[in-house]
Amino acid sequence: MQRIRFIAFLLFFVVAASVLSAAGRDWEKYPAYLEITGASRVYAVGDVHGAFDQFAAALGALKVATRTSNDSFRFTWQGEDAILILTGDLTDRGLHSKQTYDAVMDLQMQAEKAGGKVIVTLGNHEVMLLNGQVEEWAKTLTSHKKQHYQNTIDSFTRDGLDFHQAISENGVYGRWIRNRPLFAVVNGFMFVHGGLAKKPVTRSTLAADYKDDIDRGDFKKGIFMNHDSVLWNRDWWKDDQLVEQGLKALGIMGVVFGHTTEALGQKGKIIAKDDRLVAIDIGMTPSYGYSKGGGLAITTAAGDQLVFRAIYPDAPEEMLFSVKMPASAYPQTRRKKARALTAN
Repeated sequence: MQRIRFIAFLLFFVVAASVLSAAGRDWEKYPAYLEITGASRVYAVGDVHGAFDQFAAALGALKVATRTSNDSFRFTWQGEDAILILTGDLTDRGLHSKQTYDAVMDLQMQAEKAGGKVIVTLGNHEVMLLNGQVEEWAKTLTSHKKQHYQNTIDSFTRDGLDFHQAISENGVYGRWIRNRPLFAVVNGFMFVHGGLAKKPVTRSTLAADYKDDIDRGDFKKGIFMNHDSVLWNRDWWKDDQLVEQGLKALGIMGVVFGHTTEALGQKGKIIAKDDRLVAIDIGMTPSYGYSKGGGLAITTAAGDQLVFRAIYPDAPEEMLFSVKMPASAYPQTRRKKARALTAN
């Protein structure tokens, strides 16, 4: 039954890709970024990098999905109406990039049917997959990192696929990646791969730049390879003034980001700073070996408190912080009531 469902799922994406390829990205269906308010349960996992076992352990610990069997590459969604956010870089380094994409695409469909949602934002390694960098480094690197990129190619060819076709604009995986949002804002917090840009920028500017560059289709230029922008930038969290200005420009309370292990000082752990920044790249891929998996849980308490916790499959959960949910993140009905009370 699992195999039949997966074959049907792949056929659906092949047909969808062939129909959409002539028209390009449907921006109404696949917007540049997503905004969700009033979510009572939000979970986030950072850079998976082809580490399927650790990814499975993370989802199991968060109780949003379980692996169908110990050796399968499929999950069963258990999150009901929860939101699961993956902040990009599902690929490279580990052995199972293609299999991770398969499982996530399937999980998205399961979550939608259950009233939940799986959001995957673009990562810089997805960009490298599309612009040829992965293949180039698999051929030219002389260090041990050469295998990190060969592993990605092998994960496709091992399953009988033509790598180039699979990641092309008409391929199942290439089309899916090209339709990912650049970032998401959920309950007032931004979820993005690299974090804040080197210079403060608004959501509308980021979205416009992203749309232009996606429509151009050149993943070697623009926002895709701008190391000062939200896919690549590092060390921005060390500049408190930049953080303050960046949050204000974006109209957000804080940022949840991946991309950099040890970003806030401790490898293998989800770390928070100033009750507004959360680093979730815990280096779960065996290429690093920093962690056996883990994720961030954000739940509501006392009606308007957002509670942030780090959850691990092999260690006790850790309370990170709690903050009051911004009025803009309330469900629409509560927002109307809040405005009415303020007016009175």
